[in-house]
Amino acid sequence: MSIPVEHHETDVLVVGGGAAGTLAAFECAEAGVRVIQATKGRATSGTTTVARGGFAAAMAPGDSPELHLKEILEHGGELIDPVLARTWVHGIVEVVKDLESWGAEFIRDARGQLDLKMFPSHTYPRALHHYDTTGNMVTKVLSRRLRADARIAQHPHTALLDLVTEGGRVAGAWGVDYSRGRLAAYAAREVILCTGGGSGLFYVNDNPPQVTGDGYVLGFRAGAPLLGIEMIDFQAMCCAPEELFGFAPHPTGFINAGAVFRNRDGEAFLKRYFPETAEQSTRSEVILAMAQEIHAGRAGKTGGIFMDATQVPLEVIQKQIPHVYKTCLSRGIDITKTPLEVAPGSHTWLGGLQIDADGRTPVPGLWAAGETAGGIHGGNRIGGSALSASLVFGRRAGRAASAEARQAPGKAAAKIAVPDAERAWVEELIGRREGPLQADVRLRCRMLAHEKLGTIRDARGCADALAGYERIERKEMPRMRLAGEARASDKARGQELESALSVRNLALLGRLLATASLRREESRGAHFRLDFPERDDARWRVVTRLAMGPGGEIRFSIDPVKMHHLATN
Repeated sequence: MSIPVEHHETDVLVVGGGAAGTLAAFECAEAGVRVIQATKGRATSGTTTVARGGFAAAMAPGDSPELHLKEILEHGGELIDPVLARTWVHGIVEVVKDLESWGAEFIRDARGQLDLKMFPSHTYPRALHHYDTTGNMVTKVLSRRLRADARIAQHPHTALLDLVTEGGRVAGAWGVDYSRGRLAAYAAREVILCTGGGSGLFYVNDNPPQVTGDGYVLGFRAGAPLLGIEMIDFQAMCCAPEELFGFAPHPTGFINAGAVFRNRDGEAFLKRYFPETAEQSTRSEVILAMAQEIHAGRAGKTGGIFMDATQVPLEVIQKQIPHVYKTCLSRGIDITKTPLEVAPGSHTWLGGLQIDADGRTPVPGLWAAGETAGGIHGGNRIGGSALSASLVFGRRAGRAASAEARQAPGKAAAKIAVPDAERAWVEELIGRREGPLQADVRLRCRMLAHEKLGTIRDARGCADALAGYERIERKEMPRMRLAGEARASDKARGQELESALSVRNLALLGRLLATASLRREESRGAHFRLDFPERDDARWRVVTRLAMGPGGEIRFSIDPVKMHHLATN
């Protein structure tokens, strides 16, 4: 069968529908350039809603962006680019003011002052919030403004499969409009990747199913290096009861309310690992301690540990985590009486494509922001950082890319050609009647990461994962087929096709993660190796870099850590 191709031409193509992509699109519209926002789902979407408890900005009396910066650098596993961090902590203050002018309802106290929450590893309360539905509230604000802005062309249900380069410069992208069953080709002077992270690679995660590391893979194949991709922010997610499996219950909110983590023996074990900070330790420290308890055989019946809020007064829970309390109650679980059994799941990725302070990658014409960008969070992340940084760098990338689109001579190509081999691959995928089901191949990708590349890693597991992903790419993907239901309706076909197309990205992303995890032979920040349990500053106080070689191979190298004194000049 032959699939039609629909051609589009624009100044700036924004890929992604979350906070970063939407802020970027706003800036392009304000600059007067033509902008298309292509999204797998509908904008505004993505992982913005995952930011339950709030995001950080230095707005409390006595606080300052410089103090915020100091704590980010102190707890970031020493791998943060201090220039990016400084840009972020100053830029978020401006974004907060604009969000409020657009209708954001951050909680304020009786005097009208922002009700800022205190998060672990912060010395000042910094988390602006709407109780524990902050991400939902921000999403609604951005969605309202986006719907009212006719200058931004919306292309929903579009999965981009590759970037197109001409003369070493990105000239556009192509993919599949899976709701209409046709290919879509975009000629663009500038492309901004804001596709979120790679949590969809893991069986247990709290991200929307469309978040499959697309930006990492698209940028990597176009020649942009990936920095620190082995660093993943795992967070406690429910593994029991079945009604709550995969639900992310906002552990920071539980901790702020006074909850403790217990193993199956009832021991509040964090005191054993961190006598001075216990539950107030950094997120990666808490998650690693959880994983070690599970690995040591002190887990509950379904493989997790227990987040216990049974001693916390109901009025505190209803103030700190009302949405979580109601969600659990609606599924028959009263968290004031029953501890939640939780285990580590992929929440956000800390590495990503190399960018400068404006979101510019080393590849001309290509930009990245949000979770797709690297260097911002280093080897660890203190609470309230993900959405905060996404808002800032989405805005900056939109401003810089639109300015470059206006000033650069020439215009975008009239048409982008979809490579014949790629077009044939999609057509064969749709028409194939035999071979492994795409859903089964996708599940194998996710289970490999879950079993081999989670919180606790070792050389054997990383090598097994690497071989597994290579086998999937070589033997299973060329034979993969859609389920029979895909022929029953356009909707079913679209869903099957979108899921199948993500398998290619998941398999390469798995190889990239396995490569970086195998090569970093130490434990630091969010990366823990059972066979190298100590931090090794002599060899590994460096940032890992993955780049694509001329034959498509993964090239590994290291960059020196940028000195923190740059942040105080």
